[in-house]
Amino acid sequence: MKKKLFCFIIASYSLSLSAQENKAVMEIEYETKLISDSLSRDKVTYFASTLLCNNKQSVYFNREAKAFYSGTSTQKINTSFGAIPRYPKSVASVYKENETLTASLPIGKYVFTFEEPKLQWQILEDVKNIKGFKVRLAKTITDTGDTFFAWFSPDIPISDGPFRFKGLSGLVLEVYNKTKTIEIYATEIKKSEETIEPLGYGDDIKAKSKKQFLEARKNYSENPSMYNGNLKVLDENGNDKTKMMTERIKKINTFLD
Repeated sequence: MKKKLFCFIIASYSLSLSAQENKAVMEIEYETKLISDSLSRDKVTYFASTLLCNNKQSVYFNREAKAFYSGTSTQKINTSFGAIPRYPKSVASVYKENETLTASLPIGKYVFTFEEPKLQWQILEDVKNIKGFKVRLAKTITDTGDTFFAWFSPDIPISDGPFRFKGLSGLVLEVYNKTKTIEIYATEIKKSEETIEPLGYGDDIKAKSKKQFLEARKNYSENPSMYNGNLKVLDENGNDKTKMMTERIKKINTFLD
């Protein structure tokens, strides 16, 4: 099974050199496990994301978010303005064009888009097997000072991975942070010809830098109404659940800095 998949991956990657622009050759499904409180590890959130890639471009996104912003979502919640589409568990996305990574992250009801700083990796000695592929361990410290580890496979010669975890000499199959409150792991690798394009948020805010985004999010943490307007989220009995939703969004969307 591994040999057949390996041959497919090599063929797909080679074909991508002359593939039609914006068309993926591979689709990798990832699952994210998020523990919001390291002292209470039973509080776990899971969500799925998709990576579409060729040798020059990629986009990492959540399919629920894509449906939400394209107006095709069938999941609804009740608010003070009536029933609206349910907000996805994960709104974040990253679009890669050559070496440039453009991240899109939410603050309240708005989405901020900015260029993500490139990670610097240290290759470690550790090796193991994941899904039949030999993988090596790498370490990075992000621009905000967080330590992450990534298992990548040189057997899959594509320099990509989930979210901003790219730039290694092989596909990233697993990522986790130092405290293991964040884990991202590949669940499926398959062929794809889907179009690679940034997620269409509609009226996203173009931040001049990541620093500007972080400042805006800090202001939001101190005053959530700044980016939420007068929208209130209600449960089925009409009770106000806005604060609960706001806290959930803040926890989910700050973990990958």
